[in-house]
Amino acid sequence: MSFQHLLSFLSVISLVAAAPRAASDVTATEWTTDSKWTPYNVGEGYRGACGRFIYPSEFGVAISVEDYQPGLCNRIVSLKSGEKHAFSQILDVCANCAKGDLNITERLFKYFNPDLTAAPLVGDWELANN
Repeated sequence: MSFQHLLSFLSVISLVAAAPRAASDVTATEWTTDSKWTPYNVGEGYRGACGRFIYPSEFGVAISVEDYQPGLCNRIVSLKSGEKHAFSQILDVCANCAKGDLNITERLFKYFNPDLTAAPLVGDWELANN
């Protein structure tokens, strides 16, 4: 590849990286409060709606069908429940969740409360990487 081609390629890449997000992407920075969080078991792992494999060792989040937009996949969320705070990543869609509610991996649930039978937990969350 010639130097000129390399410069052209890098120019295109920088324009794409700097392009604004699509209008469908959520950019709200408001906290979703009093959200109900239920644990979900990913077994040995499976491919979530966002196209990436989800492992049981991860802090992963599935958002409701109503909240889902493709631009939210792999976005970081900040979660608070009681005195605990964690960051997670949107990896899947929860078909049984009401708007604002989350399914969270069992590992993440156990971080907030070691008793899986205590579901649902109530907490607040927001997109952390706006």
